[in-house]
Amino acid sequence: MNTIEIIHNPFIVETQFLISGQAPADGCKLSSYKIARLQLWVEKLFDELSQLFNGDNQFHILFTGVESDYLDVVEAADAAIASGMQVRVTWNQALPTEERLDQIRGLMDEAREYPRFAAYIEENLEAHASFEEAFNRDFDVYVVATMSSGKSTLINAMLGRDLLPAANEATTATIARITDNGAMKDHFSARRLDVRLQTLESVEAVDLPTMEQWNLLDDTHRIDIEGDIYAIQERESVRLVLTDTPGPNNSQDDDHERTTMGFIQDSRRNPLILYVLNATQLGTNDDRNLLGLVAETMRKGGKQSRDRFIFVINKMDMFDPEKEDLSKALGRVQAYLEANDIQNPLIYPVSANLTRLLRKPVSLQSRKERDDLYSMGNLFSEEPSMNMLQYMPITSRVMRALQAKQLAPLLLASGLPAVEALIDEYIDKYNLPHRLKRAYDAMNKVIEVGLNEASLIEQLDQDERALGHINEEIEGLKSRRERGFDTHAFKDRLEREKMDLPEDTVDVLVDLDVEIREFIKEVAGELKGNVSPSKAKAKVDEADSLVRFKFNKLVNEYEKAFMKSQEIIGEELKAEYQRFVLALFEDSQHLKLPALEGVRQSVANISLNLKVQAGDVSTKSVVIGTREESASSWYNPFSWGSTRTVKEYGTEEYVNLDDLWADRQTRVTVEFKQLVDSARKQINDGRDQLLEHFLGFMAREFDPKFAEILTSLQNKLIDREARQQALEDARAAKAWIDGFKIKLDKTLAV
Repeated sequence: MNTIEIIHNPFIVETQFLISGQAPADGCKLSSYKIARLQLWVEKLFDELSQLFNGDNQFHILFTGVESDYLDVVEAADAAIASGMQVRVTWNQALPTEERLDQIRGLMDEAREYPRFAAYIEENLEAHASFEEAFNRDFDVYVVATMSSGKSTLINAMLGRDLLPAANEATTATIARITDNGAMKDHFSARRLDVRLQTLESVEAVDLPTMEQWNLLDDTHRIDIEGDIYAIQERESVRLVLTDTPGPNNSQDDDHERTTMGFIQDSRRNPLILYVLNATQLGTNDDRNLLGLVAETMRKGGKQSRDRFIFVINKMDMFDPEKEDLSKALGRVQAYLEANDIQNPLIYPVSANLTRLLRKPVSLQSRKERDDLYSMGNLFSEEPSMNMLQYMPITSRVMRALQAKQLAPLLLASGLPAVEALIDEYIDKYNLPHRLKRAYDAMNKVIEVGLNEASLIEQLDQDERALGHINEEIEGLKSRRERGFDTHAFKDRLEREKMDLPEDTVDVLVDLDVEIREFIKEVAGELKGNVSPSKAKAKVDEADSLVRFKFNKLVNEYEKAFMKSQEIIGEELKAEYQRFVLALFEDSQHLKLPALEGVRQSVANISLNLKVQAGDVSTKSVVIGTREESASSWYNPFSWGSTRTVKEYGTEEYVNLDDLWADRQTRVTVEFKQLVDSARKQINDGRDQLLEHFLGFMAREFDPKFAEILTSLQNKLIDREARQQALEDARAAKAWIDGFKIKLDKTLAV
């Protein structure tokens, strides 16, 4: 049996492969996986090994890593075994991510006790922002569904009380954002927010009637709720935020459809999506549109893009197992999802209503609810095929978590507790490692700045002649700085050179232009020939839905392009800044002196925060504004109600779809062109805004900080006592930082 050792570090995304104790050759396929996340290559691993060993299919994998990654290796091994291979997996367990986060949080507390280090953190804006993000406990789970899926019932079941309106899901027109707080056991507080997220009203203990009333008010954009989410285990490092999204077929607020789509398209943060389907009613147009978007998103990523979409098949209690085989019913669901280009979907059948009633106190149940619970309880208890767990692709880790909770068999059979356990698994696999690396990088950046400052002071331990040279160079730097930098000239040069949009952004914009043209052709292809008025109406309604959906999708894609261009241009401006710093030092006669290099590093480390802040350029507000303006001309719906009816021989009415489309194609094309033009302008404006931020930084912040570094250093050169004290402080700081760095590095070691 061929022995392959795999050591995977998910925090720095690095993998070491050893085949019989030797590293694979550089040209080997395994070598290309060394710096890729395990989820991107693990499903191909055993096929690659089979090719590498010329068809030999016997492998012993020695895996070192965290449990969630190990379980992915086991899953891939099981698939290989099913295909005829002989595979054995041995696991060398690494420290769990949550314990590492505890360690790094402890180091953070230790660092804050050290005054100099705390000052570095506060002064470095980027590092400070990274700390805030890394230690933000919120983890988003979005619940997405079309009408009649039982979405509100499912969320109420997870809350352990009836809080969201569920009688008529078409009334769920607002976004409800529910933040878990284990300290609030007996009530949920709530705030009603407008489109600017300003609080309109709040209550300390919200109930269902209040939620129903708020939901119907036109100025309600979002409802923020806080309380104990019944089924979620409290974790110190993670706080669940469960968001109920309005269905895409709800037209009370057009922006909500785009928001729901944005959650699906968010491949940057990769939030978990619970996509709820009605087991008894598949195939609505709204589902097909959303599922097409899900399929596209899943294709663009690796295993994580698939893992983050959990398809919850609700209303399984509506089936009669004596009349219908549940396995076949779920087979139809799988076929339906695969027909919508979703390959190997993670399907989890549940009865949210059974879970809800089991968790709802008997004293609060209506007579009908008690009757429903009695009948469903009998059905799920007496009929083995109604145990939903047997149909679920759950890992051994999830099964262990369910067993540890010691839940009643009937509650387990309802299926929803398994879905809740999956949330924990996703957090461990993806969310926690990302946060750990962010915290590490932020702390490492501060260490880099601190070490550089300490090293710079240490380098002042020179003889008088060397100190004289350093002082001369500092005077020279001051002189060059005073006459060498002119903000207006620098701005003029950058504007003359006119920084182009990033190549990646241009490629995205070109691809989106092509997508629009192809889409309009596709719609035109569906609207051909003479059909009856009723069929014409159906086709027009479908086209209306498609065009709305495509428009919203493109708005989100353009916003993603905007944010990506901001990142790339920001990096280019940082590089421009580094070049400017180098130019200041290029005439130094003694640049090889360590102290002068230390000065250059200190100047280069002046925090350059280029992020566009709230109130600056906002692609969202401008693009939405354009969309709202266009709504009066072709939304509502599409202004296609004026279909022309033609009589043939006075006996039959029909509609010529070619003529109908010809009348409206120009209008539709113009609306999409306006969107494209607005988005392109916004991206260009964003580039210019970053440039203004950069020039403002150079004019307002760089000058005084540059002078401060040089003046501080020069004072130490002149004052022997001050220099000696600074040297002692620097050596103590360097010793502390060196020891701290060793402890920090251990948090990422596997």
